Amino acid sequence: MQKEKKPSEIIQEFLEFLKYCDKEYKDCVTQVYKYDKMNQDYLHDIEFAHDYDERCKLATQIHKQRNDRRAMKDRVEFVEKVAKFCADRQNKQFIDRLKSLLEQQERAEQYVLSERHYNRRGEIANDTN
Repeated sequence: MQKEKKPSEIIQEFLEFLKYCDKEYKDCVTQVYKYDKMNQDYLHDIEFAHDYDERCKLATQIHKQRNDRRAMKDRVEFVEKVAKFCADRQNKQFIDRLKSLLEQQERAEQYVLSERHYNRRGEIANDTN
């Protein structure tokens, strides 16, 4: 049987997901930019290639590079909406409030799950007269 998750765990997972998407987006956009630069290099290599065999080898390299670039570009599109959500100023405030909520929730859970004792406040009459 699966253990029920605490609310703080769910909030934490969501915040980690937002952070992951933001990082993934930035990394992949950077990678796509590098692939675009590489494409220019390959085009120049083809321009200065001396023979057919050399151009064929370059074409194979370009094919692989374009497939890799496409995978990165697809990944960008996959996480772009979430990353842009995170980048929005109003949503950043919401995310900060979620982080604050997480801290409060963790404290509440720690209190509820801890061993608690009741300290008596009133006098109890002795039944042993």
